[in-house]
Amino acid sequence: MLAGRPRHIALGARAHEPGRIEAPNLPFFQGSPVSDIDQSRVVELRQEGASQEALSVLEQLFKNAELAVAPTRPDIFMTMFQLQQLAEQYEPARVFLRNIRDAQAELLLAGDIHFGLDGDPAVKEYRRIQRFSLIVEINHILKDDASTCEVFSRLDSGHTELARRYAWTALPALVAQGHFELADRYRDDPLKLLEAVNKNALALPLYPPPQGAPRLAAELSSLVHDVHIGMAVLRGMGNSDQADALRAALVAGLDSDELKALAQRELDVPGTITRELGDRQVAQEAADAQPPG
Repeated sequence: MLAGRPRHIALGARAHEPGRIEAPNLPFFQGSPVSDIDQSRVVELRQEGASQEALSVLEQLFKNAELAVAPTRPDIFMTMFQLQQLAEQYEPARVFLRNIRDAQAELLLAGDIHFGLDGDPAVKEYRRIQRFSLIVEINHILKDDASTCEVFSRLDSGHTELARRYAWTALPALVAQGHFELADRYRDDPLKLLEAVNKNALALPLYPPPQGAPRLAAELSSLVHDVHIGMAVLRGMGNSDQADALRAALVAGLDSDELKALAQRELDVPGTITRELGDRQVAQEAADAQPPG
């Protein structure tokens, strides 16, 4: 995807690596209109092979966002997306990502948990960019789970409240790196969302119209993710029977046959919910675009 703004489906478009448990990328954001001209220029530069010039623009856009008061996800979404694309082919972009990741980690460990400057009470705390989530995002681009584990371990050692706050985001990396005991300490009840999923399944469609929010699919994805993490931790600690029992409890606990089947497909192939939802949305949009008659 070298040109234009990426198309996003409701659960995110991030590819899943074989054998890796990804946290569902539930929110999706559009880029900030303020930087559309700059972002278009970055695309042009990359297409022309002018990687250093493209990186220079992206470095400035990132610095601008970091110096902004209470920036939110839309303010950096396209910049991070473009950095990911550039880093796949251009090592200096990877160096830049490692540098900003390390800087974010030091600020986080010093107690500065939000990206950007404080000072805008109108921006709710939940909308602020958490430095740890940005670190995890960068490490995903760099395929560096070890770094995520290192930062989380330091939080576990000296900032346990923050470790509890960010554990859900860190768990996939902890599992991937084999830190099963640490993951077991921080993982929650993997079936805690089961009741809510069953309740919402009575009122919400699993596959809403293209412009509808896929709330049920998002909740099911989160539930299956928690179970997947739980199963991986149990197996990693030598408790395969308990892992199998957890999977069986999930399937038995879902009231809908449709949800049961989809949950099992998601357990077998992480990312299935995202792909199936996106495929249905694309198919529906194509059908809606057909002239009547």
